[in-house]
Amino acid sequence: MKNIQIIITVLLVAAFSSCDNSKAKLPTLKTQIDSLNYAFGLANGNGIKNYYLKDSTKADSLKIKIASILKGVKDGMKGEASKYTELEEIGKNIGSALKEQSTKGLMGDSSLKVDIKLIQQGLINGLRGSSVQMTPETAQQYVNITMQKLQEEKSIKQYGPNKAAGEAFLAANKAKAGVVTTASGLQYEVIKKGMGAMPSDTSRVKVHYHGTLIDGTVFDSSVERKEPAVFGVNQVIKGWTEALKLMPVGSKYKLYIPQELAYGKQDQGKIKPFSTLIFDVELISIEK
Repeated sequence: MKNIQIIITVLLVAAFSSCDNSKAKLPTLKTQIDSLNYAFGLANGNGIKNYYLKDSTKADSLKIKIASILKGVKDGMKGEASKYTELEEIGKNIGSALKEQSTKGLMGDSSLKVDIKLIQQGLINGLRGSSVQMTPETAQQYVNITMQKLQEEKSIKQYGPNKAAGEAFLAANKAKAGVVTTASGLQYEVIKKGMGAMPSDTSRVKVHYHGTLIDGTVFDSSVERKEPAVFGVNQVIKGWTEALKLMPVGSKYKLYIPQELAYGKQDQGKIKPFSTLIFDVELISIEK
């Protein structure tokens, strides 16, 4: 395993050493992963340029500074440790990160293959202020949007069964006597109808609640803690906000909240992405 790591590191260093670092080049981007590698390098190079090279007005000075950064990158990829100038230190940190990503995947995603040559050329073009192939702004936007889309696709693949189970549960539940379904998809049952005032978006309320997944797993409960919670009506998940504004003080409702009105694709510990939630809620008072 150690020999394999050494070989990978040597290949990375060779890739960084073999290219002409003085010119902006037009990279060949055939696939999404090609574009992602290049955009990643370009966005990072542009960020370094704007922060550390903004006062470099002469071409020779800029060239020297870029060479210092690239020297640091090469040394960082070799794992060398010695005294560096500020720019070499920046490059070393980049090189160390690339070395790690070469085994763990681009930006830590094991499904994304690192292409050192494309990252290098993007970095160089970004440092030189070039907009070859794409602008730095477009590159950063591409990285953000693509990574978000890929993460969503992975999340759907992994947690899609939660979504399907929740939809099946709600479809059967809406047919039960006493269950009301709103236009948003929220479902609720009135266990006890209070006689007090009804909260607004700006209200702060005191409530007792008991939350479970559709399989009965308890994920949070002020009832079990024996301590009511106080919060703003508009500071909670959408399903809660909608339901609280339907409840007069003194009411007890049972809520069935679709994942899109709860935490959606977010992972909240016991609440996994795309989970439908069930709450028993008692509205004790409006605090203000």
